[in-house]
Amino acid sequence: MVRYLIARPVAVLMSFLVISILGILALQKIPVSLLPSIDVPVILIKVNYPNTAAAAIERNVTSLIRESVINVDHLQDIETTSTNHAATLRVSFQYGTNMNLAYVDVNEKIDRLISTLPSGMPRPQISRLNTSDVPILRVQLTPESEAQLPELSVLTQTSIKRRFEQIEGIAQVDISGAQRPVIKIIPDTRKMSGIGLNIDRIASAIDASATDLGSLTVQDGTNNYFLKLKGRTPGIEQLKSVMIPIDSAHHVTLGSIADVTLYRESPTGYHIYNGKAGLVINIMKQPGAKMNEVLPHLLSTVSYLQKDYPKIRFATTQNQNFLLEAGISNLVQDLLFGGLLCILLLFIFLGNYAMPLLMSISIPLSLIISFVFFYIFGISFNIISLSGLALGIGMLIDNSIVVLDNIYRKQLEGLNTEESCVQGTNEVIVPVISQVLTTVAVYAPLVYLSGIAGALVYDQAIALTISLTVSLLVAFMLNPLLYKLLIGKRQITLKQDTQFYLWISGGYHRMISVVFRHKKLFFYITLLFMPACFIIYRFIPVASLPHIAQNESLMTLDWNAPLAVEANRYNTLTATRVLDKDVAWEAEIGIRQFALNENTNNTQHAEIYFNFKNEAQKRQGIAKLAQIMKSHFPDATFTITDAPNAFTKLFEDNQPYFEARFKPISASSGEVDFKTLKKALAGINNNNWQFGPGFQEEENIDMSFKEKVLEAYHIDAEDVRSELKRVFGPYRIRQGNEDQGESLQLSGPEADFTTLLAKSVINKQHSSYPLTALVDYELVGHPKNVTADRAGPYRSILFAQQNHDDIDKLSDSITQIALRSNCSVAFTGKYYSSKATVKDLAVIFFISILLLYFILAMQFESITYPLIVLLTMPIGLSAALLLLWISGGTLDIMAAVGFVVVLGIIVDDPILKVETINRLRRQFQESNGSESVEQLENLLHQAGEICLKPLLMTSLSTSLALIPVLLTPGIGSDLQRPMVYVVIGGLTMGTFLAVWFVPLSYFFLTTKFKMSK
Repeated sequence: MVRYLIARPVAVLMSFLVISILGILALQKIPVSLLPSIDVPVILIKVNYPNTAAAAIERNVTSLIRESVINVDHLQDIETTSTNHAATLRVSFQYGTNMNLAYVDVNEKIDRLISTLPSGMPRPQISRLNTSDVPILRVQLTPESEAQLPELSVLTQTSIKRRFEQIEGIAQVDISGAQRPVIKIIPDTRKMSGIGLNIDRIASAIDASATDLGSLTVQDGTNNYFLKLKGRTPGIEQLKSVMIPIDSAHHVTLGSIADVTLYRESPTGYHIYNGKAGLVINIMKQPGAKMNEVLPHLLSTVSYLQKDYPKIRFATTQNQNFLLEAGISNLVQDLLFGGLLCILLLFIFLGNYAMPLLMSISIPLSLIISFVFFYIFGISFNIISLSGLALGIGMLIDNSIVVLDNIYRKQLEGLNTEESCVQGTNEVIVPVISQVLTTVAVYAPLVYLSGIAGALVYDQAIALTISLTVSLLVAFMLNPLLYKLLIGKRQITLKQDTQFYLWISGGYHRMISVVFRHKKLFFYITLLFMPACFIIYRFIPVASLPHIAQNESLMTLDWNAPLAVEANRYNTLTATRVLDKDVAWEAEIGIRQFALNENTNNTQHAEIYFNFKNEAQKRQGIAKLAQIMKSHFPDATFTITDAPNAFTKLFEDNQPYFEARFKPISASSGEVDFKTLKKALAGINNNNWQFGPGFQEEENIDMSFKEKVLEAYHIDAEDVRSELKRVFGPYRIRQGNEDQGESLQLSGPEADFTTLLAKSVINKQHSSYPLTALVDYELVGHPKNVTADRAGPYRSILFAQQNHDDIDKLSDSITQIALRSNCSVAFTGKYYSSKATVKDLAVIFFISILLLYFILAMQFESITYPLIVLLTMPIGLSAALLLLWISGGTLDIMAAVGFVVVLGIIVDDPILKVETINRLRRQFQESNGSESVEQLENLLHQAGEICLKPLLMTSLSTSLALIPVLLTPGIGSDLQRPMVYVVIGGLTMGTFLAVWFVPLSYFFLTTKFKMSK
């Protein structure tokens, strides 16, 4: 094949030129996104039921939805949390489920359930999760005064939101902080008592005035017409003129017995930006849209909106494009600086200019051609795929180094240019292909990791495989031809090696001579270094992601008191006053209105995002916040962490490390006394745990009717219930929407609890009685949150990370406590999911080793020589862990990628070296017969010399290509730094030890086999 290609230079060059042009064109069409488009197998159901307690929402709404949805196909789990005013249901499916069908099934279940849900409650919101659902931008809208919020809310829903939705590439526009206008009707109870009116009659009359009467058909001769009598929500003046029937003969206008006024709807949550209430818009792009094209349109639209609405202040925050820019800048950085370092390295080892330039062509050419396959396979430019390309840049040149060096060596042996190209290429085809296959073999099984981790590895594995495969084609098809055309006979005049390389070569021979004089000593020292990886890893901290230096922080608050949302807002503003004025911040206080919101909604919670100017200001700000919280709000609980971004959100896991869930043993076993259980659990011999949300309680007012009093006063219980709804309400007559204007509410003037209970109820004899005479009430502790899974409600305790040995002891003691308290207990958490992941990784690692062994066995036609190659893998792992520990890195997802790369690359030199030794032995045996022990040592020396230059250039080129990551700041470099330490450690120290370990292993294996034979 090589001879055929060399004989047709025009065809080969034109083919590569055409493919390169296609690559440049494909580059313009490949979508750009933060993350790969992964369909997360989760559906969120959000329930919004204002002014309703958590237990009531669980009983009347959440449990019904849970029981209905639990029968959907491929359901894996369902987790629900009911809080005051709202509930969230997270429905998880088996990975690989068709989420389009699952989404339709869940919607159908909800539609069938609507008639059984409380009347007046909005339909539950159902949304799917996707990695593209991470907002790429947040737009802040702040009015001149807070009184304009209802007007701004309507404008945002009807106009501004649609302006963003019209931008090509936008998938969803999500709003929070909106406050709708509401018309409040406050009746005069004395006038009502005087004429014998009750609340229900007023509500019925108002509702009738605003009801659509439907469509009618009228016939006029031979023609048939539709007649539609349209109702609409009346304005204030029209409402005042609504006639309220007293009896069949008498009416009174609403305005004469009630105050009708336009108000703001009582909010259940606020969005605050830099201390002022406003709205926020989360903008998500479509999976196939290019972020670098969508964002300029978004920012331009914001500028136009600012001009169109000068009284509204627009601002943009949390622009997630910086992550993508960091990834792209890292790729460009590696291309330029890493490529330059690789070329410089070639000049250091090769004594001429032609060979380094010829070898370096493979980097840009392989990348450009790789873009064609990116487009064919539908892979976007994202952080994961770009990291695969950035990782492969140093490896793209490796195949060309091996091929061209061997061609050059053949020509020095006296062959003509064409024969040198043919034989030099053919000799290394098998080991070079084997090197690429071993790298792919390590990555390929990772694709079968379950869940999102496997989906993410897929993009990186495909990107790396494509780039390495393309570099293989360049090395075999283009490099021999370019050598013949550009160097040819001129190689005789080219200097072969530099003085630097000759010095290294001399040092290598002296080192190997010492090693072979003390074979067993060096062999056993290396063997002892192999298990060092099991010791070193215990001293390296574990994290999900590397530490990323950033100026943003997130503070989550729970006031641990039944605060109204206004009090929550006041406390939040008090806490943030300690910050410097130039610190930008935004807060979600109380219940959030986002459709895509996994967080638990509660009026007592707050979440504050801070954007500091620098790390120093961030440290000072966090210290001030912690101090004011401890001094002013000692009962509140809070956490301050680095603000999540699109990348960290993908890997965040809110599961506790270890969780024990308590439920009644059976329905017939009776109620569980959770107060007694709570006291018993307090005696657990472990300080690193806390009660879960289900155990948290708050005081509520329980009311009950005085049935005998109602009967004696001839008062209907429904009249009392209606008055309670109006007094503590709101008593909602009609819910407004985007097209139907304001909501209508019957309510009373704001007052304290005692004053409100003094309101009266009118009986049929027109006598009035205060509510205090008709109802009993008391303060009772109720669950603040009701948590449940597919088996029903539970209460839990949560443990932070524990020693594995302690988990079994904890499980036993907790089980005994649960049985004594008449309840069952189930255990879950990261501990169990991590064990499952470790089992998966162990199986995958075993499969990778088997694949490597099979590939090497087929290459060497031996079942023993592959063991020499595989034994270098623990050497590389130990060396990689050693440098990671010395550098202060963490064992995280990026370090794991580095270990995979090390395992794939560390075997490259042993493969080439064993193949070279076998070739030299065959040549010797064909001429001289079987070799002696001394002759075997000479052949090992010769093979080491032949492989030394390719070994140094390939391992150092991959390492040097990653050096710029360690020297430049930024989020992209922070993310890749642990991976770089691992790769550099494995490919430098690991390769150094393998330099003598491979020939020693080959020597002992061969001589032992001869002796046994």
